Amino acid sequence: MNRHKVLVPLDGSSFSRQILPYIQEFLPPAENELILLRVGERPAGHVGRPARLTATESPVAIPESPQDVVAAAHPIYASQEMESAQAEFQREVQAERQALEAAGYRVTCQVRFGEPGPEIVKYIELHDVDLVAMTTHGRTGLGRLLFGSVAEYVTRHISIPMMVLRPSPAGGSRSTG
Repeated sequence: MNRHKVLVPLDGSSFSRQILPYIQEFLPPAENELILLRVGERPAGHVGRPARLTATESPVAIPESPQDVVAAAHPIYASQEMESAQAEFQREVQAERQALEAAGYRVTCQVRFGEPGPEIVKYIELHDVDLVAMTTHGRTGLGRLLFGSVAEYVTRHISIPMMVLRPSPAGGSRSTG
């Protein structure tokens, strides 16, 4: 029997994790596999600014700041930041992942980089996801106008079912285990 692929976008907040008990209540582990997805800012890396020439007649170039000297000597590449973000997400969701696996779910964790809404939609399209289960921060009025809603963006750009929860500010009373 094929399991349904359920995408669960998590943004690192306790709000986003409040969907997990509802998944356990309504989606049987024998029929569903879970994909926990984090979308983070695209890493740029940190390398020192190039040294600049001190004068046109002098071939000596000096860094602009002590931070540039350190960054040039020990650059942090975007690929290193991506690997670090992936490892951090694995650590962050370890307890939830273990609880879900103990309940019988197959769970995988994925990290993508970019704007959350478009990246979630792209993941859905590329991986034949059957259902999206996510929370919304419940912004209304000016807050939604200024910050937008990832859940709303996803809803407008996909054609598969969604389970959307507007979580309680107190964190809810359901447990994941």
